[in-house]
Amino acid sequence: VVRGRPMAVSEAALCGGLGEIAPPPGVALKYGTAGFRTRAELLDSTFLRMGVLAALRSRHQQGAAVGLMVTASHNPEQDNGIKMVDPDGGMLDMAWEAHAMAVANASTAEVMSAAAAVAAAEGVELVADGGQVFVAGDSRPHSERLAALARRGAALAGAAVSNLGLLTTPQLHHTVRMKNVQDGVSLGEATGLTPAHGADWAGEEGYYRMLATAFAALVSTAEAAEGVRPLCIDASCGVGAPKVTQAIAAVNAELDGAGLQVTVTNGIGEGALNEGCGAEFVQKQRRPPPSMEHTGHGTRLCSIDGDADRLVYHYFTEGGEWRLLDGDKIATLAADFIIGELQVLALADTFSTAIVQTAYANGASTAYLRTCQGLRLDFAKTGVKYVHHVATKYDIGVYFEANGHGTVLFKAHVIDHLRQLLVQEQGPSRRRVALERLLATQQIVNQAVGDAISDILFVEAILRVRGWGLEQWDALYTDLPSRQMKLPVADRSVVQCSPDETRALEPQGLQATLDEAMAAVSQGRCFVRPSGTEDVVRVYAEAANQTEADALAVAAAQAVFDFAGGIGDRPE
Repeated sequence: VVRGRPMAVSEAALCGGLGEIAPPPGVALKYGTAGFRTRAELLDSTFLRMGVLAALRSRHQQGAAVGLMVTASHNPEQDNGIKMVDPDGGMLDMAWEAHAMAVANASTAEVMSAAAAVAAAEGVELVADGGQVFVAGDSRPHSERLAALARRGAALAGAAVSNLGLLTTPQLHHTVRMKNVQDGVSLGEATGLTPAHGADWAGEEGYYRMLATAFAALVSTAEAAEGVRPLCIDASCGVGAPKVTQAIAAVNAELDGAGLQVTVTNGIGEGALNEGCGAEFVQKQRRPPPSMEHTGHGTRLCSIDGDADRLVYHYFTEGGEWRLLDGDKIATLAADFIIGELQVLALADTFSTAIVQTAYANGASTAYLRTCQGLRLDFAKTGVKYVHHVATKYDIGVYFEANGHGTVLFKAHVIDHLRQLLVQEQGPSRRRVALERLLATQQIVNQAVGDAISDILFVEAILRVRGWGLEQWDALYTDLPSRQMKLPVADRSVVQCSPDETRALEPQGLQATLDEAMAAVSQGRCFVRPSGTEDVVRVYAEAANQTEADALAVAAAQAVFDFAGGIGDRPE
């Protein structure tokens, strides 16, 4: 960690600094779920300006630490992006997204006025000594150069800046959250954490300690010792490779030889980031990366994405068939486990426990979850900020988008109640085991944001506790075959959808054509939606068999091409 003391600050220095880098002509950036994200060469002015905005956000939050993460996640290596982390470790308050866009898209002549307008609207000084900004980045070749611009912007506005270097996105979220917990900052809603927790779990090393002790606590409740099964992790040639290696080392040190047997493939420098590997590739293309194509039966396979905030599992059956366990399967495993332990304690009806899905959730998973007693089912618009928001309505909220991004959220009063019951529970009992499992679960699962590393450990702990392999997990339900595509269009905004994104409202005629295509196949379901991160329209289709799912996806893509101004060749 490299911390910078605030430079001598003045409006003149800030004005001069902002004036040095003009925004790219003709580019209007949108702050979405992923923050700002586009080709790296277009982002210099945006990074400098986001540094300034982060200083303002921190001062608005009474000097609490905020974060800036430099990443384009699962996008190609030539892209980059930046998103702000709020003091609670969550995503930037949506009310500030408009501020971000106003400052990022202002002309050089107007940027000081735009920044001053934000400061005035939020009741903070534009330039002052105050505020804390933590900056970290992924492994892209341009990330450090862009991160330096963000750090400079924050310093120009008067904030103290900490350069955290190479981190996964969830690690930065964790670090910001724990710094503020340690400092006793009010994070709005109660967290169930004390400053002592914040101190013990602070920073990257504290992150590994938190995960390792929780994993050890969970697996210690297994009724019978399971042989350690090999796990191979595809790290998408990104930052997750060294970080998951460190996490596994911490787990194995905690368990003294009874830990995890892990190999990591597709590390930094072994190929282009996210190209032909990683969670996005595996889940969208529905095949393993080349480095895993010849893995035998018996090895668990897991792929994470370029900034390690999503994951999918996969494996080869004894007969050689490749099988995918996506975010729907992870959500089902997590909810099934949690509900089971709550039922042991007769608390399944005391606490509201829900799974939140999006339109991308496989229809078979939705059908299975409706059979789980005590579990509620809710739906949200695609995008983690929307799903997360709905999950927070419940005492325990489970969400994993089909792409593998998700987590499990526990309200503080649930944690407090479980801790009180554990103190009262005398001697060994199945109730005590259930309490220990639930408390370890809320520690191991990142409470701020989806986290591939913590989710890997959670999945591995559940499988060990239950004595399951991937086949038993996979057998909870059988996915309907599905296919996803994306189609470049001249203007993605011409496609307008219903709030849950299952229906296309515009252009006129598009939904009627999709309805006809769905009716033509058995158990057909499809939807289209404009991407939040790329100039494309995304297509999802599922049906009773893969041939019909593929045909439905192509038919939907053709409809988008025809009605929404597709670019290039018409899909076939």
